[in-house]
Amino acid sequence: MKLMEINEEVLGEMITELVEEHIEAFQLEEYVGMSWPTITKVFLNDPEFPILRKGRHYIFHKKELDLYLDRYYEEVKNNGGDVLKYRRKG
Repeated sequence: MKLMEINEEVLGEMITELVEEHIEAFQLEEYVGMSWPTITKVFLNDPEFPILRKGRHYIFHKKELDLYLDRYYEEVKNNGGDVLKYRRKG
């Protein structure tokens, strides 16, 4: 039987990196500066919104979320600038 040596420091760094790459629903409100009902209304029905669902829980990958929000910001800005009135086409 082979035993594997685990470097706990490296493992800890890897776990921290993975955790920092994702945020959960309760963190998203602060991250985007919107309330959960507004996030639900504006983003969750968009098939391009980067979201992972596990039952009633949501997880968001920060890099994908940032790319999406950058595109969305430009779309809103170019179409009147009102997030609540803007609806994505497609």
